[in-house]
Amino acid sequence: MDPKELSESILGEQEIETGEKISPRDDEHSEMDRKASGKLRDSYIGRIPEEDRAISVKFAWHELWSKVVHYLSREELMTLGEALVLAGAAHKDQKRSTGDPYIVHSINVASILAEMQLDVVTLAAALLHDVLEDTDITIEKLKGAFGADVATLVDGVTKLGKLPFKSFEDYQAENLRKMFVVMAKDIRVVLIKLADRLHNMRTLGALRKDKQMRIARETLEIYAPLAHRLGIYQVKRGLEDLAFKYADPEMYYEIRRRVRKKLPERETVVRKAMEVLSARLAEEGIHCRVKGRAKHFFSIYEKMNRKKLPVEQLYDLLALRVVVDDIAACYTVLGIVHTIWKPIPGQFDDYIANPKSNMYQSLHTTVVGPTGEPLEVQIRTWDMNSLAEYGIAAHWRYKEGGGGLDDLDAKLTWIRQALEGDHDGTPEPSEFLERLKDDVLSSEVFVFTPQGEVVSLPRGSSPIDFAYAIHTQVGMRCVGAMVNNRIVAMGYELQNGDIVKIITSPQGTPSRDWLKIARSSKARSKIRAHFRALEKTERIEKVQRGRDLLERELRRRGTPEFESFEDLLPLLNKIARDTGQSNGEDLLSAIGAGHQSVSLIAQRLAGKAQSQAAPPPAPPEQEKHTSFAGKKGESDIVVEGAEGVQVVLSNCCEPVPGDPIVGFSTRSRGITVHRADCENVKNAKEERFISVSWGYTGNRRYTARLKLEAIDRGGLFGDVAQAIIAGDGAMTGIKAGVVGGNLARMKLEVRVRDLEHLYFIVAKLNAVKGMINVSRG
Repeated sequence: MDPKELSESILGEQEIETGEKISPRDDEHSEMDRKASGKLRDSYIGRIPEEDRAISVKFAWHELWSKVVHYLSREELMTLGEALVLAGAAHKDQKRSTGDPYIVHSINVASILAEMQLDVVTLAAALLHDVLEDTDITIEKLKGAFGADVATLVDGVTKLGKLPFKSFEDYQAENLRKMFVVMAKDIRVVLIKLADRLHNMRTLGALRKDKQMRIARETLEIYAPLAHRLGIYQVKRGLEDLAFKYADPEMYYEIRRRVRKKLPERETVVRKAMEVLSARLAEEGIHCRVKGRAKHFFSIYEKMNRKKLPVEQLYDLLALRVVVDDIAACYTVLGIVHTIWKPIPGQFDDYIANPKSNMYQSLHTTVVGPTGEPLEVQIRTWDMNSLAEYGIAAHWRYKEGGGGLDDLDAKLTWIRQALEGDHDGTPEPSEFLERLKDDVLSSEVFVFTPQGEVVSLPRGSSPIDFAYAIHTQVGMRCVGAMVNNRIVAMGYELQNGDIVKIITSPQGTPSRDWLKIARSSKARSKIRAHFRALEKTERIEKVQRGRDLLERELRRRGTPEFESFEDLLPLLNKIARDTGQSNGEDLLSAIGAGHQSVSLIAQRLAGKAQSQAAPPPAPPEQEKHTSFAGKKGESDIVVEGAEGVQVVLSNCCEPVPGDPIVGFSTRSRGITVHRADCENVKNAKEERFISVSWGYTGNRRYTARLKLEAIDRGGLFGDVAQAIIAGDGAMTGIKAGVVGGNLARMKLEVRVRDLEHLYFIVAKLNAVKGMINVSRG
């Protein structure tokens, strides 16, 4: 490989190879006859709508076919072809921002997955992954044509559609939550989603700058870390470099320029090291492949920031990778490497004995290379190499092939853990997204318990996070920590390989300062929950203390007796609003905390109680709404066959014009008018009923009673009053109280023109925030 070719290798992740090349697996199916295969392949292109048979479609389909023809059966290839035809017809006339027919995107997504040799169900779902979202195809049609598995995968990748969300972040979080729910049952849904995102990133240049930036940031924050969590480094590298290119183009091209300038110098070092190592391994009879690995741009950028070094001072832009047949050979090669070059202390990681959480396994060591510069060497088996490139996709492939990896589900428990907060009473989309980024998609640090068990935590975690990761009660009773046998501060940042011991005490309790230190969402949520419960308990105690103080003060003043303290709540609510509190419970809490004078409140309460206990003055005559029956057009109440008779609207049911009414003859008050459904006249004697009807009401107003139930909150009474005013009504009386701590009940008297006007006000009241029920009193 000449220097120019090597310089370009970093862009395409090409590898420098030496030694005997070994194929990690043989084809599982014999190659089909080339001519017959070509006819079968082209037969499906011929069934796509003519306007979509562009050269780009044919080229993409030929590329996909060339990848799958070696490992899918003829029946599976035919299923794949049928999926292409349905997708092509569904996406007819649809174009991508690049100008290509839409079906090109679907084929390319399937082609990315075919590189991982995934099964026909996954590939068919990839071809169809946008039909539910962007076309008229239904999930029932997919099930009928391709089975439930394909339909489930397509539905799992499909976005939520036009549902209302408060923000784009909530929409994003709910889509991810939906995908994770399906992932917990079938991991293939996320493989399709990652392939979809990778091809979208390859064509991102066709979009507006603002969309490029948003999608690039989302890719770096969510999808690249997700690929890393699943161990699919091939996809991770592509997503990171493409997103980096659009998120920070100036830095991207600067690193690219400086790497190309430095690469020829490093190529000489790596080639010399490869020749020395290959010759030594050949002497030892070790069957292997040695290759040079180029570091991708985003990884260089991260290391520059982490080490605070320029590109010129980074020595692992290229590294050696040795791939061997078995684990024993890995350790043999490690010993040989350390005999050729001197290892650098503290720069050895054994990920074979202690795999990463994404199942990655390899030996990493850094040695002093041929020219005295650090040289990284990675040693792994073929299966480890396949797993490093394709991650969970390789596991799935082996599982389908009967590889016996029954622990696959155990390796995916983190997916179900990502959803566990949905059962903790915190289903807010923003909290799910926070938990996903902090606990699932963040970089990790691996530490040990004193017993040698590995605990994975988000990078930047403290002993507090470790304590809560062990058990919630360990976190709650934590009073200190020891790392590597020495006491450390609670804010100590854990490093890879630390051995952590938590010191607990029965008297231990969380501190509010821990919220500034804790890194994992589990620790933060448990700490917040502890203080919410503590505040609730403290409030209950303050309310009870305030109630006891107030009752004692009222007895000392000789306030009239009440059947229960709850009878005082309506009066307390009124006083509370005058003192700036939301309700009577808040007022009692303020008394209990010493923030409000109990003597002053008792004085005001006693005055209101005495005025309530005194008999109310008789209302003015005009408010009783007494009139004399007359002819229609002269009186608001018409009595058949009688004029000049005294008529009174009943106080028990308060009829208003529009209500069905009946008249009831009395000995002293003439005729009382009731609503037809009034309980007080249902069992009356028939001979005392008088036929009455509504006459001319003019602009008169009538009193109606309403009963309201609502969730108690500050400003509720003001909102109710505003609703009545907005409905052109007038409130003439109110009784209010709070039941069970948060249920407000009100009885209102309002003045209205007629039944239609009353219903209009009821509608206004029903629109008040927190309103549960509005009914006639």
